[in-house]
Amino acid sequence: MDRTEAAIRTRATLEQWFVLVVVVLVAASAFGGWMAYTAYAAEPEADQETVELWSTTAGFQHSAEVQEGNQVFEAGEVMENQPLYYTRLSPEVDTEFVYRYDAPDGDVDVTIDLEQVIRSVDSDDGEYWSTSESVNQSTAQSVDPGDGQTASTTLSVPAIENESDRIESSFGDTPGTVETVLVAAVTMEGTIDGEDVTHTEQYELTLEPDGDTFSVDAPVGERYTEETTVTSEDETTAGLSDALAGIVLFVLSSSALVVLAVAKRRGTLGPGEAELEALRSGTERDRFDEWITVGSVPAYLRERPQIEVEDLEGLVDVAIDCDRRVIEDHGDDGPRFVVADDDVLYVYEQERNVIETERDVESASSESEVSV
Repeated sequence: MDRTEAAIRTRATLEQWFVLVVVVLVAASAFGGWMAYTAYAAEPEADQETVELWSTTAGFQHSAEVQEGNQVFEAGEVMENQPLYYTRLSPEVDTEFVYRYDAPDGDVDVTIDLEQVIRSVDSDDGEYWSTSESVNQSTAQSVDPGDGQTASTTLSVPAIENESDRIESSFGDTPGTVETVLVAAVTMEGTIDGEDVTHTEQYELTLEPDGDTFSVDAPVGERYTEETTVTSEDETTAGLSDALAGIVLFVLSSSALVVLAVAKRRGTLGPGEAELEALRSGTERDRFDEWITVGSVPAYLRERPQIEVEDLEGLVDVAIDCDRRVIEDHGDDGPRFVVADDDVLYVYEQERNVIETERDVESASSESEVSV
C-alpha cells in the first residue's frame, strides 16, 4: 500500500469516526492548555540544601609507662590507648588533647584549657559538688585550616584517689558517685571563610580508679560541623519543559481540529466514490494476484472475438475453468485483464482510477526533478 492509498484509507477512517476524533482533539487541546497554564502559574519550588561551612575534629590520646615491671610487662614499656591500666605497674597516665578545624579558608586563634575536675554526680549527671584545678593551657594564633593544636598533661592516679578520699571524708557521707575527669575547654576566635567566628567546645576524659586498675574513657576523633541551609528557587528545567509541551499539544490539537472541521464542512474530509472504487479495485487485484501475470497482449490476439466480463473475480473464474493465466495489460485507458482461450478473448477492462492517476503524476514529477 503506497502513500496515496494510505491517505485515502486515513480519510475514510476519519470520516467514519469523526465525532470520536473531535472529542479526542478537544480533550487534548484542553489538556495542553491546562499544562501550559499550570506550568506558568505555579509557584517555583523552594529547594533547600544543607551546606557545611566548617568543621572541627578533637579527641584525647592517652598512654601509661610501666614503672615497675613484672613477668608480663617490662619496665619502660609504654601502653597506649588501653581501656584498662594497672595502677601498681603504671601509676601515672599521660594524656594529650588534639584539636583541628577544617574550612576552605580561615585565620583563627585557638586556646585550649585543661582542667582536672573531681565531682560528685547522680545517675542523671546532676552535680552535687565539684572541685577543679587547671593543669595546662595552650594558645595558638593565626591557625590555618588543617593545622592541629595540642595540650597535654600527666595524671597521677594515686594522688587523685587520695584527693578524692580527702574531699569525701570532709563531707562525712556524700551523696552520688565521685568521679574524676580531665576537661578540655576550647575557644576558637577569628575569621573563617570571611565570616567572624567565636566558637567554644568542651570535651571530657573520664578516669575511673578501681583498686589495682584504672580505666580511661575519652572521645577520639569527635567531629563537629557548622552548617547552614541554602534556599534556592528552581523554576527552570521542569517548569519550562511542561509549559512548552503544553503549548505544542494545544497548538497541534487545535490546528487539527480546525482542519477537520473545515474539511467536514466542505465535504472533502472523506474520500469520494471514485477514490473508494479505486481502493476496492486495488484490493480486488491484490486478492487475485496469484492468478494474474503482468504482460502485453499481442495485436493478433486482440483481433479475436471478445467477451466482456463484469468484474475481475468473474474473469479469474474463467481462467480457472480454462486452466489459463489472467494477463494484465496496461494501456493508456487503464489496466486491461485478458484470458485467451482458443479463439476467444475474455476481457475485463478496469477504468483508470484516481490512485493510478496520482501515481503517474508523482512519477512524472520525480522524472522531471531528476532531468533537471
